[in-house]
Amino acid sequence: MLEVPMIQTRGFRNREPGEGFEVRLRLPYYRGLWTNLIEGAAITVDSETFAADGIGWSIDGVEYSLAQLRSSETARWPVDVPAILRVPRSEPLPIGFHDVRADLRLRMSYIPEELQPTIWSEQRRLVITR
Repeated sequence: MLEVPMIQTRGFRNREPGEGFEVRLRLPYYRGLWTNLIEGAAITVDSETFAADGIGWSIDGVEYSLAQLRSSETARWPVDVPAILRVPRSEPLPIGFHDVRADLRLRMSYIPEELQPTIWSEQRRLVITR
């Protein structure tokens, strides 16, 4: 089951050494979205910001780079499936509490181009346990 906030507490963890960490996001839009409408997500952990173009995505078990998300004509992000963002970092995050911010940029097909993108920002305190 998904939590109401966009940043999910479940799934915040370090990956293998040298691979960085993962954070899960719930789609804040009220229905599913074609992945080619995703402009990316910048992630900030304890004042260290990770640019959207370096973050890998996994949606419903399929892995994508940001370029692959934006060029897909068939992939969707279902509203009830969290996206797993794989954030590259040379060192693992220390065990303990971290302030995590996500700035998710999405385009909506029915909103005029000059008003795009829509940006959802959220900050939560999450914990790395191992």
